[in-house]
Amino acid sequence: MSRKKLWAAAAVLAVLLVWLFQNASLARLRAEFIPWMHRLERYRDALETTRAALRRRNAGAAGEAEGIEALRAWAWKDLDRVALVSFDVAGKPEIEKVKEKTFLEKWELRGTAAFVVDGFRADGARVERAAKVSFVLPNLDVQGGDFSVSLLSSEADRIEPHPRFHDATLAAGLGAPRRDPPQKLTNRLIDGIWPGSGVAVLDFDQDGDEDLFVGDGVRSILYENDGRGHFTDVTVRAGLAVSDSSGIAATGVAAGDVDGDGYPDLVVTNAFGPTRLFRNRRDGTFEEITASSGIVTEGPTRSAAFADVNGDGNLDLFVCGTGDYYGQMPDPPFDANDGRRNYLFLGDGKGHFRDVSAEWGVAKPTRWSLSCLFADFDGDGRPDLIVTNDFGLKNLYRNVDGKRFEDVTKKLGAEDRAYGMSAAWGDFDGDGRIDLYTTGTYTQWGFLHEYPGLPVPLPGRIFRPIAISWMEKMCRGNSLLLQMPNGAFEDATARSGAGRAGWNWSTVAADLDNDGNLDLYATNGMWGDGREHDRELEFWWETLAYWDDYIGMKKTFDRKGAGVQGVERDAYFVNRGPGSNPLFTEQAFLDGLDLQTNGRAVVAFDANGDGELDLYVRSVGAPEALFLGSRKHPDAEHFLRLRLKGTRGVDNTDGLGASVTATLPGGRVLVRESGYASGYLSTGSPIVHLGLGPATRIEKLVIRWPSGTVQDLGSVTPVDRVITVDESKSSL
Repeated sequence: MSRKKLWAAAAVLAVLLVWLFQNASLARLRAEFIPWMHRLERYRDALETTRAALRRRNAGAAGEAEGIEALRAWAWKDLDRVALVSFDVAGKPEIEKVKEKTFLEKWELRGTAAFVVDGFRADGARVERAAKVSFVLPNLDVQGGDFSVSLLSSEADRIEPHPRFHDATLAAGLGAPRRDPPQKLTNRLIDGIWPGSGVAVLDFDQDGDEDLFVGDGVRSILYENDGRGHFTDVTVRAGLAVSDSSGIAATGVAAGDVDGDGYPDLVVTNAFGPTRLFRNRRDGTFEEITASSGIVTEGPTRSAAFADVNGDGNLDLFVCGTGDYYGQMPDPPFDANDGRRNYLFLGDGKGHFRDVSAEWGVAKPTRWSLSCLFADFDGDGRPDLIVTNDFGLKNLYRNVDGKRFEDVTKKLGAEDRAYGMSAAWGDFDGDGRIDLYTTGTYTQWGFLHEYPGLPVPLPGRIFRPIAISWMEKMCRGNSLLLQMPNGAFEDATARSGAGRAGWNWSTVAADLDNDGNLDLYATNGMWGDGREHDRELEFWWETLAYWDDYIGMKKTFDRKGAGVQGVERDAYFVNRGPGSNPLFTEQAFLDGLDLQTNGRAVVAFDANGDGELDLYVRSVGAPEALFLGSRKHPDAEHFLRLRLKGTRGVDNTDGLGASVTATLPGGRVLVRESGYASGYLSTGSPIVHLGLGPATRIEKLVIRWPSGTVQDLGSVTPVDRVITVDESKSSL
C-alpha cells in the first residue's frame, strides 16, 4: 500500500476514533445535552408566566414582562370571563450564544408559540381566539432573567352563541369520583400514577333505555337509567357490591350477551388482578361465574372486546395483556416486545370459553397492548381486529376464514409507531370503506430530539436520522389512516385536522351532530391537578437522557408535586364532510365540551332518548362527567337508531358485527357497523345510530348479519325514532 493511501486510512481511522469518543459515552452526551434542556425550561417558564398573566384581567402586583399588557388587551377584548388559556410551542426555538467581551457565557433565545384563549362574552356567547406570540429571552443562563413578548399575528375569532352540549352530570345523578386502593407499588415511568378505569353501555334490565357500568379501583358502579337521562346507583341491589364503599375493582369493562339469553353480561379486567365474568340473571342481579367460564388471564390486563370471530353465532372475547408498569420498563421504547401476551377466548354460547390465543395467532407478539377493537374492514363478513400498543407499533389482524388471525399491519401500511392508547373504526371520508383513527401522545416538545448530544445508545447515534424520525413520530399525536380501494391504508394525518389532541387515552367515533359524518371525541391529560406549573418538558428530556437508568429500575420520574401534561381540555373534532380540507375541525370549547381533567375513557350513547348522542367521560383525579347533546337545527339533523335482534343459534343476540348500509334521497350512502368496542377500557352502545342530516326518509336500508344473511328492508319512513330490526323477520 502506498504512503498516500496509508495516510488516508489513518485519517479515516482517526476521524472514526474521534467520533466514537464523542458518541459512545452516554455521560459525555448528557453533559452536552442537559444544558440545552435547562435553557428550554427557562423558555417554558416564560410561557407559563405569560399564560398565568393572560388569565388575569388586570396586571399583577409584582410587575410583568414587556409586552404582556398589549397581549392581555388582545386576549380580553370584548370578553366578560376567560375560561382557559393554552399554549403550544410552534417549532424549535433558536438559541444563540451572545457575543460579548465577558468571561460569563451568555445565550439568547427567540421562539414562537401559539396561544389560544377560550372565553365568554357578557351575553354568554363562547369565543375562541388564537394568535402567534414571539418570545425573546436574553441572558438565558441567568435564573429569573427577564423576557419580552409580542403579538405576531392573530386569527379571526370563532364565536358560538348556542353550544350543542351542556354539562348535565349533577342533574343526571352522576358525579362519582374515581378511587384507587392503597398500593405500595411504584409506577416505574412516573411515580404515583394509576391506570384509570373504563365504562360500558348496556341495557342490563332490558327496559329499552341504556344503562352504565362504570369501572372503579375500589367499587365499580352499576347505574340504572330511568329513560330520561337520570341515573340511580343500583350496584348493591344488583349484587355487584357489598356496600356503598366496597365492591368490584375494575380497570377495563365490557358488556355482551355471552349465554344467548338476551341479557348483557359483564367482563371486567384488572391491572392488578384476574379477569372476571359476571352473568346477568335476568332479574336485575348478577352472579360471578369466572371459575366455570374458562376465562383465565395472568398478569396485568387492560381492555376487552366481544365479537363472533368464528361465525358460530356466539360471542367470543379478546383481552389485552400488557407490560407491568410497576415492575419493569419497555425496552426499546419505540418497539417494545417485552410485555404480556394477549388472549382470545372462543365462546360456546352458554357462558363457557376456550383459550385459542396460540392457534389463532394472537399470543405473540407480547407488546404493551392497551386496547382492542373489532371491525370488518375488508368487507368479507368476518370481524378483523386492531390492537393498539404502548411504546411501538400497532397490530392489525385480518380474520382468515373464521379460523385464525393474520397480522397484516406492515403489508397494509398500518404500523403507525406511537405511544398507542386506543383507536376508532369508521368510514370517516364517506367512500364506503372502513378507516382507522388511532390515538397516541402529542407533545409540543417533540423537537428536543434534534438538540446536540442526544443521549441515545451507540446504535441510535450511528443511525441518528432514523432514530430521530422514530422518536418524533412517537410524539406527534394521533393518526388518521384512510383505507384505499386496494385495501391498504394511507396516512392522511397531515391533512386530517385531527392529529393533535394531547396525551390522548381514548377516542370515540360517532355522529354527534346528526349530519351523516362521523365525528371524534378524545379524552386527554396524563396526570395533573390543575396547578400552574407542569413538568411535561422535564418528563420527556429526563426519560430520554436517563432511559438506561429507567430500564435498570434505578430511576422513576419524579413529578415534584406538579403535573405531567395533565388536566388538558378534551378535544372534539367535527367532521366537515367528504372532500373537506382539513376533514376535521376542533371545537370542543365552542360546543360546550370544555372538560379539563385527566381523561381516560369515553362512550357515546343516547342517555335521555332524544335522538342526539351524549357523551360520558371517566377520568382519574376528577369526577365522572355527562354531557347531553341537543339538536340545534332539528330540520337538518334527523336520525334513525337501529336496535338489532339476532336469531339465536344463528347470530349473537345484539347482531354485533352486522353491517348497515343506508341509501338516502339523492344517492348518498351511509355505511355503519354495529359494535360494542369504544376504545381504551370501554365498550359502547350496541345500537346503530344513523345521522341523516336533512333527509326525512331512507330510500333503502340493507343489513348484512354476521352469519351472512342479507336483509333488505326497503325504504324506511318516518325517521327520528328507534326501531328494532329482527333478523328472523323480512320487514320492520
